Amino acid sequence: MQDLTWIEISKSKLRHNIQTVRSLIGPKVLLMPCIKANAYGHGIKEIAKLVIQYGADWLAVHSIEEAGILRQSGITKPIVVMGYVQKSDLEKVAALNVRLFISDFSTAETLSQIAQKVNKQIPIHIKVDTGMSRLGVLDAQAKDFIIKIKKLKGITVEGLVTHFATVDDFDNREGFKQQFRRFQLLLKELKKEKIDISLIHCANSSAVLLYPETYFDMVRPGLALYGYYDNEKIKKYCQQKGINLLPILTLKTKVALVKKIPAGRGVSYSYLFRTSKAMKVAVIPVGYYDGIDSRLNNKGFVLIRGKRARILGRVCMNMIIVNVNDIPNVHKEDEVVIIGKQGKERITADEIAELTGMINYEVLTRLREGISRYYLD
Repeated sequence: MQDLTWIEISKSKLRHNIQTVRSLIGPKVLLMPCIKANAYGHGIKEIAKLVIQYGADWLAVHSIEEAGILRQSGITKPIVVMGYVQKSDLEKVAALNVRLFISDFSTAETLSQIAQKVNKQIPIHIKVDTGMSRLGVLDAQAKDFIIKIKKLKGITVEGLVTHFATVDDFDNREGFKQQFRRFQLLLKELKKEKIDISLIHCANSSAVLLYPETYFDMVRPGLALYGYYDNEKIKKYCQQKGINLLPILTLKTKVALVKKIPAGRGVSYSYLFRTSKAMKVAVIPVGYYDGIDSRLNNKGFVLIRGKRARILGRVCMNMIIVNVNDIPNVHKEDEVVIIGKQGKERITADEIAELTGMINYEVLTRLREGISRYYLD
């Protein structure tokens, strides 16, 4: 059975992006792709296997559930769970042989008890809050926190990590610099105390692209591997430096119906659009259930026969209506590109983000998981 709506993932472009990142970080720095949120909409199981094939050393996920999916898929590489794991799920950490970001002592204490119970040594990564104000122990408290945790049996402090809140702010780097100074100061304090932690990591995609001083022992890029930059300024800067990332995802569907509607006719719910003259339209079988944001009402586009067709009226749950008045020879079941390239035209997640007031991360991660994904050379 053929899919009505599907996603194509370019393996060669993914490989290119990984090789681009590897060329920046060098052979000695560990590469830990961030594949949380269904690999940013690209399919967690398949992307995990591909990035390993292309040189990933570790994998980063958000939840213990995602870690479980990878282990069940036969992934044996080290996995770090970056998000919160509730107490009732902590036993899975030992069972799945994964690492956690630790932000509070009670979680470490429970892990210690579990480790002793199952006679295992559980490695953990201490999350330091240097200015994100999200998960993590405050940097001023981190040294004492680490000393306290190192006394727990069954626990090995393997990693030390922080996360930058403003590293993608190209015009105002002070926030990033302040966070990085706090992290460096902590590292100096730990060195004075002769506390050795084997894996220091803090670099996300923008840090990897912009700041080599943040690489340390391991980097954890996400968005860059899928072919996108955090914003246009970073994109322009990187491309001037010859750092070219290639979007790897294309979202496609087919025309469901083509028809001509008369002048003065309302289109879609609430009649946000009315025809001023007779108009040829195409009905496209995707909607906000599939991840087509309703803020594309009356202003988003799709590609049909290599040309742009504007969305008319409201995005429905499972359908949109587009203007094909100036596109000749549009027929039922013609291919439609919603994200990606067709002919000389291209619609990117960046464009959709700009039209909707979102960020490109949201556009990609909102794509319905049930849409079939195909991994093509």
